[in-house]
Amino acid sequence: MLRACVDGRPFQVVYALIQPFVKICLLNADPQDLPISAMLLGLTLGAYLLITMFMIMPVGGLSLSLQEAILESALLLAYTHVALRLSAHPERYLQTVSALAGTSVIIGILALPLAYSLYNSALYGHSSALALIAYVLVYAWLLVVYGHIYRHALSTGLVIGVLVGLGYIILTSVVIDAVFPSPELP
Repeated sequence: MLRACVDGRPFQVVYALIQPFVKICLLNADPQDLPISAMLLGLTLGAYLLITMFMIMPVGGLSLSLQEAILESALLLAYTHVALRLSAHPERYLQTVSALAGTSVIIGILALPLAYSLYNSALYGHSSALALIAYVLVYAWLLVVYGHIYRHALSTGLVIGVLVGLGYIILTSVVIDAVFPSPELP
């Protein structure tokens, strides 16, 4: 095991796991390029849960961030299930959810410092226009990636895919705000 760490094989394994999601984020690969794998779905959902928790933690603490991340993950699973059922493509579920969760992790890692910067700006009463613009651009990128994934999963055009992705984002925001009202910043 130690030898594997020294000669770089774990990094090759991690790179091999992350590479397809990076390609999807860059719109150079499609969700159907992923293997149909419950294990991959479990790994990507676990990572999605963690990155979602880290995004929420500065505002809500550990307990609340865990609850919100679990609810958001459940919404991702349910929304995608319904969308695929309505489009008569339920067989694409594992690849679609794996792609959505995995790309959310990649983009979430990039958005994390921006989210923390915005939180600190709000906490200390000053604004960070650059961080806000960058965060909005990253979020727009996420929406395009969701559109790309849903386009392929639902066999439709990019505009419809983006609208389906936007529907997920709106649904998640509304449900999370209804279940967990935003706490006041100190």
